[in-house]
Amino acid sequence: MKKHLPILLIVLISLVSCQTRIVDQQKPYKNNSLELYHRYSVQTTDAKTVKLKVLRIDDENIYGKTNQGEEVTINKNEIREVKQFNWLASVGIAIVAVAALIFIPV
Repeated sequence: MKKHLPILLIVLISLVSCQTRIVDQQKPYKNNSLELYHRYSVQTTDAKTVKLKVLRIDDENIYGKTNQGEEVTINKNEIREVKQFNWLASVGIAIVAVAALIFIPV
């Protein structure tokens, strides 16, 4: 079990940490920053984080739906940060990490 613990930890960290920042302080929101029907984690200026699927975007607001089915409206001026989870990068990093642990002798 001790032998597999580092592998498990690396896989879990890889899966959790692969999020791409779409909007932040250095990259302000633009009209083409978000895509419809994609899932994002949006942090507002009051430090509230909402995970949602974007359904509609207009000039002032972003409309989405949470995993619980709740409809959410976020004003574009109140967006502090937007992250998108990147499954492909997460899986790739996890596979490389596991392969490195298996094939590189210690």
